[in-house]
Amino acid sequence: MVIPRTGHDDRAGLLVTKSLLFAGEGAGMFVASEGGNMFRAHDKRTGEILWEMDLGLRQTGLPMSYAIGGKQYILVPAGSPGNAGEFIALALAD
Repeated sequence: MVIPRTGHDDRAGLLVTKSLLFAGEGAGMFVASEGGNMFRAHDKRTGEILWEMDLGLRQTGLPMSYAIGGKQYILVPAGSPGNAGEFIALALAD
């Protein structure tokens, strides 16, 4: 089996749902110049990138999932050197 490109070569927190794998590019934990700002949703079975977004910051922790009123959200901790950490909330499409 050939595994397609899955992102940047840094440690990043993952989140798995019923059909998706969410993964960022990491925060440059070991080398400050590494990591990246992209956050992606992959098809859990094939690895195909179904959606991606430039967060503008690096993912700094584990993404979390929660639901309000039947709508599912993904919360991504993010930050960068010299900037305060923040949470970025993303709504999943119906």
